[in-house]
Amino acid sequence: MTAARAAVTFTLLSFTLACGPSSDEPGATESTSGTGSDTSGSTDAPTTGEPAPVCMVGGGANVTLAWSQEALPDFVTALAGGPGEATVSVGVIADGLGGEDDDVFVEQRDAAGAVAWSDIYGGAHGEDDRVLDVAVDPAGFVHVLVQEVVLNVIGEGEGEFTTDARLVVLRYGPDGSHAWRWERAREPVEPWGSYVPEGMIGVAGEGIVVLEWAFDEPIVQIGLDSAGNLVSETKLAEAQFAHHIQADIGLDGSAAIMHPADPAGLWVARFDPAGASSWTDEFGGSDDKPGGVFAAEDGATYLVWSTGTPEGHLFHLRRFDADGGEAWTQELDLPSFDDRRIGGAVRCDGALVLVDSVGKPPQPDNELGMRQDLWARLLAPDGSSQWTFEHEFGPPFSWGEGRGAAFTATGDVVVSASVRDGDGTTFRPWLGRISAE
Repeated sequence: MTAARAAVTFTLLSFTLACGPSSDEPGATESTSGTGSDTSGSTDAPTTGEPAPVCMVGGGANVTLAWSQEALPDFVTALAGGPGEATVSVGVIADGLGGEDDDVFVEQRDAAGAVAWSDIYGGAHGEDDRVLDVAVDPAGFVHVLVQEVVLNVIGEGEGEFTTDARLVVLRYGPDGSHAWRWERAREPVEPWGSYVPEGMIGVAGEGIVVLEWAFDEPIVQIGLDSAGNLVSETKLAEAQFAHHIQADIGLDGSAAIMHPADPAGLWVARFDPAGASSWTDEFGGSDDKPGGVFAAEDGATYLVWSTGTPEGHLFHLRRFDADGGEAWTQELDLPSFDDRRIGGAVRCDGALVLVDSVGKPPQPDNELGMRQDLWARLLAPDGSSQWTFEHEFGPPFSWGEGRGAAFTATGDVVVSASVRDGDGTTFRPWLGRISAE
């Protein structure tokens, strides 16, 4: 595998046969697909490799765009810092390579933004595959969480359809080699029923933590070991408003969850790494909508939400201490006419970076007559702003949307965005690295 680029493509055959623990991973044993079993990994494959540093704080307040890339397979769904200065991005290739079902792409880029390795996952069931999240452990192993449709049937009558999906975890070696595939075991849905889970993935040392939720189902925390074996399953809470749940997993494997409260307001909760409830809180009213939740390693939790007013939506940021007490609350200068999710990530020292967009006066030659720039802000744990970065996407439309962020191990921030393209009605993906000196 060369340093410049090593492209690997999952075919169905290589996926089901070769995605047990890779022969490149010491201690691996021959394995088949994990379909229908929670124990598809080997029982004795240890995690190996030199652990990478978790992260470093980075530089000062002189913030620049180190590089940007638009030659991407498709839009980036999630980002994670990799070993050294690497970054891993995942997303969905609409209609896949064959022009039919959606596929998943995985890319690891180096400090300069060049692709070190990439992969395309076409699924094991011949249906749509949607990536949900990605996490990288200290040794550089990459874990990708996929929502994989196993059955999709449309009947002739009104309301006659069945969509049955499963959560799947893909583990890659630091060099992009296939290690194993784990599929969540679950009974098939009843005729004309549906199960379409959402989720997030994180790592805690060598362990892997998955959060799973779906309509009319509880929020569950699942623990896997480094060989892909199921080691724990804990119910965290009853799911309400499943499509509006937002969650995050801290560096220690602890979870923070947020969703609308019943009948109004917001509900937020923090759990310890074992899944035990640390605290819960409810506040707000019918005009308050969830915008993002972020878990810090020290047990603190950051919460972003918006409040609807006749003039638009006002965004707020609150930090909860480890005991659930309110540390501070501040307003974010992000006025908007819609409530939306705000991207972000927590650094190892508890600092928070937020990524979104900010409106600006349009240039004279702007074809839209309006302009929207990338916006990113780093805040210290005490809420003080360390820096704010804005980036103009340029003509002909100068209009983009910030989507997600991840810290590199050296403290830089990699951000994803979508930029207006073509005739102004379509978008193209964008990825950039922000450095502070």
